[in-house]
Amino acid sequence: MHKKLILCSLWIMCIPLSIFAQNKTVKGIIADIETQLTIPKVKVQTISNVSTSNENGEFSITPSKFPVKLIFSLKGYIPKTITLKKAKRNLQVHLEREATQLSEIVIDSKSDRTLGVQKVSKISLQLRPISSAHDYLRTVPGLFIAQHAGGGKAEQIFLRGFDNDHGTDFAVLVDDIGVNLSSHAHGQGYADLHFLIPETVQTADYYKGPHEVSLGNYAVSGAAKFSSKDKLNRNLVKLEYGQYNFARALAMISLVNQNDFLTKNEESAYIAIEGTFNKSFFESDQNLRRLNTFTKYNVSLSKNHELKTSISTFHSDWNASGQIPLRAVQSGFIDRFGAIDDQEGGDTKRIHLNIQLNSEISDRTNLTNQLYYVSNKYNLFSNFSFFQNDPVNGDMVHQVEDRNIYAYQGNLVVKNAFEIPNSVTTLGWSVQYNQNDIGLNNTVGRTLRNVVNKFEFKETNYGLFLKERIQITNKITALAGVRGDFFNFNSTELFPTPQKGNTTAFRLSPKLNIYYDATENLQLYAKASSGFHSNYSNAAVTNKNVSPLPRAIGYDLGTEFKIGKNFVGNLAAFYLQSDAEFVFGSDGFEFENKGRSRRIGSEASFRYQPFPYFWLDTDLNYSLGTLLDAPKTENKIPTAPRFTSTGGATIRLQNGINGSLRYRYLGERPLIEDESVIGQHYFITDLVVNYTTSKYQIGLSIENLFDNEWREAVFYDSSQLQGEPQPVDDIHFTPGTPFLGKLSFTYFF
Repeated sequence: MHKKLILCSLWIMCIPLSIFAQNKTVKGIIADIETQLTIPKVKVQTISNVSTSNENGEFSITPSKFPVKLIFSLKGYIPKTITLKKAKRNLQVHLEREATQLSEIVIDSKSDRTLGVQKVSKISLQLRPISSAHDYLRTVPGLFIAQHAGGGKAEQIFLRGFDNDHGTDFAVLVDDIGVNLSSHAHGQGYADLHFLIPETVQTADYYKGPHEVSLGNYAVSGAAKFSSKDKLNRNLVKLEYGQYNFARALAMISLVNQNDFLTKNEESAYIAIEGTFNKSFFESDQNLRRLNTFTKYNVSLSKNHELKTSISTFHSDWNASGQIPLRAVQSGFIDRFGAIDDQEGGDTKRIHLNIQLNSEISDRTNLTNQLYYVSNKYNLFSNFSFFQNDPVNGDMVHQVEDRNIYAYQGNLVVKNAFEIPNSVTTLGWSVQYNQNDIGLNNTVGRTLRNVVNKFEFKETNYGLFLKERIQITNKITALAGVRGDFFNFNSTELFPTPQKGNTTAFRLSPKLNIYYDATENLQLYAKASSGFHSNYSNAAVTNKNVSPLPRAIGYDLGTEFKIGKNFVGNLAAFYLQSDAEFVFGSDGFEFENKGRSRRIGSEASFRYQPFPYFWLDTDLNYSLGTLLDAPKTENKIPTAPRFTSTGGATIRLQNGINGSLRYRYLGERPLIEDESVIGQHYFITDLVVNYTTSKYQIGLSIENLFDNEWREAVFYDSSQLQGEPQPVDDIHFTPGTPFLGKLSFTYFF
């Protein structure tokens, strides 16, 4: 009895001691004061203790007594000291960069956690100001985008000699949700990124070629993966205003950043709301209106299980002046900012719900399960040929879709599986079901004239991949894997001829990447992989002569290197061959197959930092694309870029002023197979200047600083104007942005 009393007394005494110990713990999160990105590996120390922030920027330290001085330090950041009189469990710490030092860059495959991601692109992302979601894509060396519908449609994407249309051969993912839409009313793999609020992005990873095992459909020329912030380190309100009545407002508010919101565990939640209006510079007002919201809630269910949930909504509507014929501008019939048919435009609505559970099974094993749902509604009015098909009513068409996507995916990551030292094994699986009702109508303006066709598509994609990262020797690292994708295409024509069709297809895609660390500052790599993009459902079912999953084979040979402390670069040569080169037929939901294609090219990227506060960078890219099944006199791939270059200078001062002067050059490219018609080159200069303090930021951005006349989207096809006796083959283009200045003010609180 006495023993029990003694034990109970000791246990009771331990309770306040444990509470007291817990109350002495300081927890928090560390982030970059300018980018708001969390910072890992920050050293946190007191007189008696030392700790380090984890990959999410979170830290925990227990001082021996209070008050206490906490010192936060990391190479490349100005050390910061905070004095606390008592413990705190949600301390927000912001560090200011001394500069993004190229001397910190390490060319070493062993320590590279994201091996396979474009390293120089990540550097670019840290240096360049980002004002829109599509600005992230522009940081990929060699990637160009073109907008040709008043800012409402997804951008046209060019990379490695591919005119990816709106995403056919370039994969885009946000929080592991595939953005590309199969069998979309306006093109295969349509990837509209306008729902993404740029300030919510935590990280962005870029890939070139079909070499990443975890990426399946559309990842041929490359891919981009974005991840949203888990929590806000400070609230903000941002206002932007620019020429031509451009206005944008953004609010990002933390709803909870502590315990006891819904549970007793660690929680965080925030909401971001963005509204945009743009009258634009065209003679006919574009009146783009866009409203985005994003809400995210994270909770630690237990020590080993974390749940992430998010909801995104997106609604936009706009008018457009379309692609105008060059002959109409040269004759003076319209201005270059005018229109033949200014009734073009449309609206789109998108919602996604995302649930992701991350589980730490053991010190060596992690499991991720994810469920997501996407709803997409789309209306687009376009007039490509004016009065060619109907001289009385005109050729305006209405493309419409109503889509639902249900998906589940997961992966299991095991370190040192089968007792293989220094290895990481990833097993991934996925299933995505697309149900899509699409239709094509003829209209007069935006008034229905007659229905052309209606389809219901049901498409299911099952994916399975195995990825292995092995440190073969001290200098050689291998990334190898294989993925299999099985598709079930179901097409139902509802009008004009009711009929059904179904087909299945399977594609096996092996991938191998070898990295050789020749010296501490020189890495050589070789890659050989297979990838694919899926075909349009209707074409997959009806066209038995072409594989529903055309294969692409890619090879890369290159090097990443560092010269001295302040110069890093990348040199690469690539080869890409596709089994089928498709051109989307916008009036029939089908493709024209131009046969096999080949692209051979080279790339060079350089980053130089002559001073701690000043950087120079340039990217040079060349690609030659040919159609292998066409005569040599008619075998060039239309609209495929050949030589492109981007670059600029960035300055970042400790007084809060930073600026970036950038250029982008897209060279001449053939618009038809025999090269008799050439697309005009352009050279554009942009300027961004910001002044940032801990409480606010003031910014100025100027697009097309020297007000050059240029053509952003260019096509060569036939059209007929009123009064013309017959169709005319001509260049059709969307004019590029003239001099455009914008001011912004951001308040942090």
